Amino acid sequence: MLDATTVLRKSEHQVSCNLDEEVAILETNSARYFGLNEVGAHIWRLLDQPSSVDHICKSVADHFDVERAACSDDVLRFLRRMHEAGLIEPVAESRRLGTANS
Repeated sequence: MLDATTVLRKSEHQVSCNLDEEVAILETNSARYFGLNEVGAHIWRLLDQPSSVDHICKSVADHFDVERAACSDDVLRFLRRMHEAGLIEPVAESRRLGTANS
């Protein structure tokens, strides 16, 4: 379950490319293509580095000048769909803390 504190990253099972202000993504396990509009592309670029859901929501609200509460609901719903599609994944707790699993 994703919440505001979840740290996300792009899945290793995808390839993507920028198309002007949009992004095209191929999920390699299912061979499904996804297209992201300008807002989705902004979120996708934030995930070049592991990012918390809260950080992503704040960035979208600031960049697109929208109300934070409504933006957070929409962003969380979008991230959940991306997660279900296999495009993004939570970063394991040990990786967030910079420790290796033994």
